[in-house]
Amino acid sequence: MAPRISEEALLNDLREVYEKLGKPPSENEYNTHGTYSPSTIRGQFGKFTNGRDAAGIPNPDMRGGNNKIPRTELLKEIQAVAEHVSGTPTREDLNTYGTHAEGPFRREFGSWSEALLAAGYSYDELNRPGTQIAKRTTVDCTVCGATETRLESDLTGKQNMFCSQDCLHTWRSQEFTGDAHPLRDRIETECETCGEILQRRPSVVERRDNHFCSYACMGEWRSEYKTGENASRWKGGGELYRGPNWIRQRERTLERDGYACVRCGRSEEEHFEEFGRQLSVHHTKSVREFYREAGENKPNYAEMNSLDNLITLCVGCHRLVESLPIDPQFNV
Repeated sequence: MAPRISEEALLNDLREVYEKLGKPPSENEYNTHGTYSPSTIRGQFGKFTNGRDAAGIPNPDMRGGNNKIPRTELLKEIQAVAEHVSGTPTREDLNTYGTHAEGPFRREFGSWSEALLAAGYSYDELNRPGTQIAKRTTVDCTVCGATETRLESDLTGKQNMFCSQDCLHTWRSQEFTGDAHPLRDRIETECETCGEILQRRPSVVERRDNHFCSYACMGEWRSEYKTGENASRWKGGGELYRGPNWIRQRERTLERDGYACVRCGRSEEEHFEEFGRQLSVHHTKSVREFYREAGENKPNYAEMNSLDNLITLCVGCHRLVESLPIDPQFNV
């Protein structure tokens, strides 16, 4: 077995190559002029650049003052690396054959792909692993006609584009009127507690017997009609008991998730308007599974209702996640 090369020997060799070249060596340059291989440096220090730093060699990627790398120099380096690989250079090619790392290119051009475009490469020439870039195109705002640059993927299936929220709102106010209004199919119903007139979708009105204008009205109604023998858990009926810490942990979960569904982002207000009920707090590991594991014993309520096991979902996302009916009981 060959003796292990000492760290000091590697550092001294890096310094000698640096002095010989008069500049920080790239991996390819060190492979040509050094005693050892770049892989030996990486094996000792994790990265070739880490070994270079440990040897006290100036960082070629520093910016600011006189250390700023000119744009023209970066473009020349792209061409130099391209000659090594006889084609469009990738990030990996730059790290292997270039003097500078990717950092200066990202800072100057925004990304490695944008640097290649600045160097004269076309989108088609960037179609190599490590060099792919999301294609952009120019489109006109549907309302004011302002020209904007957008990712082509963002325009898939879209007939209209807007340069600002103001233009979007203007378009909606013009297009969503009369029969085209998204609320055209809403019907009126009353809050069960205070009698306020509500606008709800027909499907929601058909599914629910009771409707409420606010959490306060819903709570007042439940305190009167969902207690004692009318409670869902009376004599073991309804849902499985979720433990003495459930209500507290449920509220903590809603607060942590910003009172919005973590999958679709629907807010608590939007959810109540849409479904007439609160957001759901879902157990990632189900309550039933905790009861099954506990057998005749009490389930571990602390673990069951830990924040790591709870997420906020809207009715629709809860149904997708757990295959629930669209109209489960309150607070599922």
